[in-house]
Amino acid sequence: MKRIQVAKIVRWLMHLHYDIRTEGGELLRDGKVHLLLPNHPAYVEPPMLCAEFWDVILRPMCDEAFFRKPVSGWALRLAGAIMVPDLPATSADNREASAAKARQLTSTALQTLANGEDLLIYPSGHIRFKPVESIGNRRLAYEICQGLFAPENKDLYAHVRVIMLRTTGLDDSLTSKQPTHFKLRRHVTMHFEDMTDNLRKWISLDRRAFNEQLEQWYNTPQ
Repeated sequence: MKRIQVAKIVRWLMHLHYDIRTEGGELLRDGKVHLLLPNHPAYVEPPMLCAEFWDVILRPMCDEAFFRKPVSGWALRLAGAIMVPDLPATSADNREASAAKARQLTSTALQTLANGEDLLIYPSGHIRFKPVESIGNRRLAYEICQGLFAPENKDLYAHVRVIMLRTTGLDDSLTSKQPTHFKLRRHVTMHFEDMTDNLRKWISLDRRAFNEQLEQWYNTPQ
């Protein structure tokens, strides 16, 4: 109950400044299990998402650094977030240790979905610094989808839908990493789309090509 109360308060505060329009949000309330893959235009977008959909329990995966901060750490634990551990820079000495941590993280994500819980991850892994989403060679979304759509897991994850979210209107906001422009009232659109069939096809590509497909969708003007 505490999580819901906090989310409702945050939603009320958000609407004092943001005019938020959602498209396809009913997809998160269809009784299925969801892997939600959003773009990441600003720091305010994750709490906006969770507050706007206060009645949907989305378990986010978030970097360890945010768990160490008092406010964000409290909010993440309240949301039941899954910690993404800091991985050391790749070298001959720690490459295998980093790979093992990455495999464990993918396993945790897939087990969360198998348990019937909605999972929220950001394919880029970071807030964007320019007007377009850039995922590069990041691996988490790709490897989760590999497990999700593996032929041997067809029955295990038949109930899972992959929803992509494109949020616009926050690029030049005060919580973005781009040149800011203050607006008394800011219009934000959150567009949800069921991309399960698309992701099932894209997973046959290599990781970089898969990520390019995600980038193209995120960067397509509405």
